[in-house]
Amino acid sequence: MIETELFKSHFIPSARPSDKLMVVLHGKGDSLRAFKEFNAELELHDFNFLLLNAPKKFLDGYSWYGDPPFQKQGVLRIREKMFRLLDDLQEQGWRMDRTFLFGFSQGCLVSTDIALHYPKPLAGVVGVSGYFQFYPRWRQDIEPSAVNTPWLLTHGRKDDVLPIDDTKYGVEKLRSVGLKIEWLESDKEHTFEEEEYPVIRRWVRRQLSR
Repeated sequence: MIETELFKSHFIPSARPSDKLMVVLHGKGDSLRAFKEFNAELELHDFNFLLLNAPKKFLDGYSWYGDPPFQKQGVLRIREKMFRLLDDLQEQGWRMDRTFLFGFSQGCLVSTDIALHYPKPLAGVVGVSGYFQFYPRWRQDIEPSAVNTPWLLTHGRKDDVLPIDDTKYGVEKLRSVGLKIEWLESDKEHTFEEEEYPVIRRWVRRQLSR
């Protein structure tokens, strides 16, 4: 069980005792409700899942940060809050080298921002249909631990919300500083498709076997 007062959350325990954890961050305007069957969909039955709601109300759901020109400060605020969550998880006995972050769209930006700046390497980051926040002097601000965190990023060629070329450009910038990024593109739109489940499942398993 996981207890946190930092976010509205929902904990899905593994089918059997396990120290493996995936923290799940939804997209803009969505909520944790969209991922309540995520453990069954991914078929990672030996994983625990912590689903989070973003803090800002937006339409029928929530948002992790504001739109430009307020995006930067919002990302920094959510970074600090997520750091506190990860620190709390460690105090409760969860290991960061057994903890994955999963994010869709806005949730992908938050997840990748955490992986770049948290002082400990994570088991991995999975980002779907997302993008990145690059601040001035961003290369100097990356934690050394970031190069030890593996990444899987997927995106759609038909994405009309976050164009794939912009995300690919960001991926190349991140690779230029030594990050281990596996990239997968398909003909999907700005969605998370069932065909991606086995890809993510195999990738996660591979990281844990290393």
